[in-house]
Amino acid sequence: MASRFGSALILIGLVSLVVFILTLQIQQPNTIALLLGSSLTALGLVIRRSAARNAQRRTARFHTLRRLRGDTYETKDRDD
Repeated sequence: MASRFGSALILIGLVSLVVFILTLQIQQPNTIALLLGSSLTALGLVIRRSAARNAQRRTARFHTLRRLRGDTYETKDRDD
């Protein structure tokens, strides 16, 4: 869930950065679009990295038990 939210923030931030670039081309730069786009993109990247780290920790938690049971594949998390 957090990974999807982070992806949405990245997408919105990139669209806002494109808007800034377009306004820069017509000689009327919109600095709010620059600040909004860069901050949303950075926040989205931080959230996605955090979600990826949490997912790695969850899969590594019972690694020894899975190895002893002979499981060869990881099941997909239900909260994503």
